[in-house]
Amino acid sequence: MKVKLLLTGILVFAFPLFVFAQPQITITPSSGEPATVITIEGKGFKPDEEIDIVIILDEGEKVALGTEKVDVIKADANGIFSVKSGIPINAKPGKHKIEIKGNKGSQLETSIEVISKK
Repeated sequence: MKVKLLLTGILVFAFPLFVFAQPQITITPSSGEPATVITIEGKGFKPDEEIDIVIILDEGEKVALGTEKVDVIKADANGIFSVKSGIPINAKPGKHKIEIKGNKGSQLETSIEVISKK
C-alpha cells in the first residue's frame, strides 16, 4: 500500500514537469562573424509545432533564420528540432536578440553575439 501511495505521489508531482516542459534553444556556435553557419536546436516544444525563428538586427529589422533549406521549421513528435542557418551578412557587431515563436503557443528569446570580420 505504501509503495502504491509513493508511486501515485511521484506521478502527481513529476507528470506536470513532462507535460509542461519549457522550450529550450541551443545555438552553436553562440557567436560568430556575419555568414557564419550556426545550428539552432530546440526541445520542449509542442509536438509537430511549426516554429518561426528571427534575429533582430539594428533598427528593428527582422530576418528569418533556419529556413534556407526548409520552408517550415517543425518540431517532431517529441517537440525537438534542429536546423542550420547563417548569421545574416548585414549583421553588425554586437549582441542581437533572437525570437522563437511556435504556432501552438511556445515562445522564448535568446541572443547571439556577432563579432567583427577579421
